Amino acid sequence: MLSCRRSLATLFFVFTVVTAGTARAGDATFRGELFVLDPGHGARYPDGSALNVGAVGPHGVQEQVVALDVAEDLAALLRSAGARVVLTRSRARPFRIGTVKALENRSRAALANRLHATAFVAIHADGSTSPGERGTSVFWLRPNSIALANAMRGGLATLGLGESQFRARDLAVTDEARVPAVLVELGFVSNPTQEALLASPAFQDREAHVLRDALVKTFGR
Repeated sequence: MLSCRRSLATLFFVFTVVTAGTARAGDATFRGELFVLDPGHGARYPDGSALNVGAVGPHGVQEQVVALDVAEDLAALLRSAGARVVLTRSRARPFRIGTVKALENRSRAALANRLHATAFVAIHADGSTSPGERGTSVFWLRPNSIALANAMRGGLATLGLGESQFRARDLAVTDEARVPAVLVELGFVSNPTQEALLASPAFQDREAHVLRDALVKTFGR
């Protein structure tokens, strides 16, 4: 247990020093709030080999890239509304380093607990062996996350992608988080139609806006 805690402490230091963003003056919707955004996957072993890549679409669109693009867009929107934002990885540092996937997953939600974040949002894109699978998903676990999950569901519904799943789910990040926490799936990269949308900067911007609006509905002033 001691070695596990030391590993988490190291990850806390890296995350908070490298990826913390400053709030911008002007809009005070989120003044005093801090959000931890967790673009899924993108983890590597210390030697640079892949630890946690995520789904890859039939035309090569990578979940880890889509998640990071949307997270960066969302971070910019939140900062414009006065929030402080911590990204667990960023365009400046697109890959996290780890050795055990489960520990690496949990460490990101544990970071949100340590920072007493307003909310933790894990951002993913789905994959399936069936190219016909489609839709967004929202997962949460604890009662303090239900309001945020409902707001995310309502926002994502406006994108017209359909819904795959909406339910309480015991995942590494939802179990570890004590602050309000959701994991959102932005659509299926394995579905050729949704893959093309998910790769589009304009559609990524739309997704970031609906996630921002859900956070406004739940935590905004």
